[in-house]
Amino acid sequence: MRKEYRMIIVLTVIIAFAGSILAYTYVSTQEAIQRNLDNSKKTALLSVVKGTESYEEQVIDDKTSILTAKGSDGSVLGYGVMITGGGFQGAIKLMVGFNPSGDTVLGIEVLENVETPGLGNRIVEDGFKKQFEGTTPPIEVLKGQKPEKKSQVQAITGATISSKSVAAIVNNAQKVLKENLSGETGKDSLEVKVEGYLQKVMPGVRMEKRGSLYFLEEEGEILGYGIIARGLGYSDSVAVFLCVDTKVSRIEDLLVLDGSEVAVNRTKFEEFSQKLKGKALPLNIKGVEVVTGATVTQDAIISAVNTGFEILKKEIKNGIK
Repeated sequence: MRKEYRMIIVLTVIIAFAGSILAYTYVSTQEAIQRNLDNSKKTALLSVVKGTESYEEQVIDDKTSILTAKGSDGSVLGYGVMITGGGFQGAIKLMVGFNPSGDTVLGIEVLENVETPGLGNRIVEDGFKKQFEGTTPPIEVLKGQKPEKKSQVQAITGATISSKSVAAIVNNAQKVLKENLSGETGKDSLEVKVEGYLQKVMPGVRMEKRGSLYFLEEEGEILGYGIIARGLGYSDSVAVFLCVDTKVSRIEDLLVLDGSEVAVNRTKFEEFSQKLKGKALPLNIKGVEVVTGATVTQDAIISAVNTGFEILKKEIKNGIK
């Protein structure tokens, strides 16, 4: 028994000693690690917002921070949005620079990525990154075509998914920044888009919002119902405005409102949403034409439509008038 006690005491001492060394190492290196992180953050900000002398950081969540870049006189030169999103192999972390209004991208820096060597990880190359300078989000990625608009960049050959992932993260960065600058919530900005769209495609139709539902009326007669709903995509959620007939049985109209992935293939998804008009609800994925190279985002749109359908059906059944 004495031997056993002795072994327990020795093991306890060894464990306590090893734990103390680990704790000391952790504490003693934390300051250096934090200093290196701060330096890399400032270096990245300097590269995307030229002339930055100081900055203030606002942490949005565990994946996003907004850095207000200031000059020597304290004036705001622009903003850096440090943000993480999904890539082909894993997470991609960017520093995205914007002008003071948040409308134009000043530049991007890739802080972290685990994309395929020689293909996807070419997102760190200057030739690709420079394409984003002066662009106006939402950015669309072109495959095998030269950009003709300020909202377009060309994909890296053989790494289209990684290229689109970077563009999606940049689009999401602007969305976060704009909401922060204006004080708007995503819901408010989406409602403005819905109102503008309906005024354009349904002039003369009156829209009244009751709770989460929209009632579309003309001369006192209800023409249909609408709702904003979301579905989870690859690196971001996708919001749609679903408009249905009075029987809540088919799609009368469909507008894809936002989603950084959608913006990357804007034309493709506008065509996709038009093809869903007149389809019976709920949507059956097997009866929907596939969007080549973007099935995850396509599924997110279908999911958002079916989610909106279920909410509409339930609310109408419960007698909301």
